[in-house]
Amino acid sequence: MSASPHGNDGHGPETDVPQQPQAPEAVAPGRRRIRDQIGRRSRLIAVVLSVSLLYVIVDIFVHGPLTKLDVKIEAWDGQTAIPQLDSAAWAYDKMGQRSVLVPILLVVAGVFARRHRTWRPVVLAAMSFLVLNVVVGAMKILIGRSETETGNPDVLNGGVIFPSGHSSNMVLTGGVIIYLFLRYAENPPLRRIGALWATLTTLTILTSLYIGSHWLTDLIGGALVGGLLLQSVILFDIATADVRYTRPWWWRRTVALLPFLETDRHGVDAVAVPGRRLRSVVEDVPEVGAAAAAPDLRTTHAE
Repeated sequence: MSASPHGNDGHGPETDVPQQPQAPEAVAPGRRRIRDQIGRRSRLIAVVLSVSLLYVIVDIFVHGPLTKLDVKIEAWDGQTAIPQLDSAAWAYDKMGQRSVLVPILLVVAGVFARRHRTWRPVVLAAMSFLVLNVVVGAMKILIGRSETETGNPDVLNGGVIFPSGHSSNMVLTGGVIIYLFLRYAENPPLRRIGALWATLTTLTILTSLYIGSHWLTDLIGGALVGGLLLQSVILFDIATADVRYTRPWWWRRTVALLPFLETDRHGVDAVAVPGRRLRSVVEDVPEVGAAAAAPDLRTTHAE
């Protein structure tokens, strides 16, 4: 029997075998593809944030112009100058705490997760705060800047005030919320959300200066750290977007160094059979005839 791969046996191409999800087109290796997707402007923002954060850290170590500005601002006692705002300031200061921001972010992520039937927004939100706590906590301990009550802005004194957790929390939370709306919502009001969160972040910084809980450079450094971590979260989301269908570059690199991790390296690649079943993949095969009859050996033995 003969069958051509271009023949038709009465079945459509999608009637018999369920279609497998198509893997995204591999235009370039993983790292280059990620770089192309984040764009030149995003890379420029990451560089500006990194350089700015490095400058702030150097400034507080050498007591540069920003640190001198810290001392001047701290000398102003806002609670004494404007006592009417004291109660409202202490109440609003809780806005920058994780106990307030984590539920807000998880609610937004949960709505999108339920709507799109995926845990990805929730995982992204939880991972954002986990990374933030680790990075900010480590920086606080390593830099060890003195609290404002001491009047001494020196570092390596055992304090845990730089960078500010309030400003970093606000920047990261607002950025992740905007990113979730951008990715999962149709016609999202990004400008209104961005303007609202920028106002809330500015109020958080001003409130911290009013009650004297942070140096100005603490708040600037925290905002820069939050912006850098936001860039990292977005990059992680882009890098793992196709992880269900393709292996990311970091896995390929690891397998190249540790080949025993490639559990299916001795396997045979399977090819999906289209709707025409096996007849569509069988080449023309000449018809096999009956074999010739074997000679009768009994007469030879009889002689």
